Parts: sequence; C-alpha cells; structure tokens
Amino acid sequence: MLQVLREAGPVVVPVILLALVVVFLALWNALTLMLRGAEKPARRRASIDAILFWGSVAAVLGFLGQWIGILKMTKVIAREGVVSPPMVVLGLSESLLTTVTGMIVLSLAAFLWFILRVGLWRRERRA
Repeated sequence: MLQVLREAGPVVVPVILLALVVVFLALWNALTLMLRGAEKPARRRASIDAILFWGSVAAVLGFLGQWIGILKMTKVIAREGVVSPPMVVLGLSESLLTTVTGMIVLSLAAFLWFILRVGLWRRERRA
C-alpha cells in the first residue's frame, strides 16, 4: 500500500483525504437524515451536494497529478536521451495512478450523493 502511495506521487495524498471527507459527509448526512428527517431540506440538500463537490475536486486533483507525472516523465526522457518503450509505458502507467484514484473517489461520491438525495426526496414526500 505504501509503495502505491509512493509511486502515485504527492497529489494522491489529498485525493485520499478527500475520499475520507466524502465518506464522513455521507455518514453524517445519512445519520442526520435518519434521526431528524427532512428538517430544513434546503440546508440538507446543500450538505448532500457537498459530497459531489468534494468528489469532483478529487477527480480534478487526480488529473492534475497525472499531468505532473507526465511532466516528470518527459523531463527524464529529455535528460536520458534514449529510453526504451517499456520505460515510457511504465511512466505513463504511474502517472495514471492519481487519475484512477480521483475517479474512484468521484464514482463513490456520485453513488453516495444519489442514494442520499433519493432518501431526502422520499423524506420530503412523506412530510
């Protein structure tokens, strides 16, 4: 696990922290929705929408991390002069680690957002 974090670069750490923020917000909203119901629905909607926002930020950071990785790779290629195709492919695959992580966080956030919005919609209809 630590090796993957090391290979993914420094941008993956904020992406993982944003994943924790997404999970925390989802749990907080789920508990609040179960305990308080559709009380202050506009405020609850904004809190649930924050899940999708932070998931999107994680995806953008993932793409940023990929471009940083590609920049580093091109500098190594320019410095070395001649590199083998497997080395280029290895560099590209490492640059994709942050993108994949960011997209996983966004997918999780979108799923949790949808579930919570449906739950809020059902609570509002009952009230």
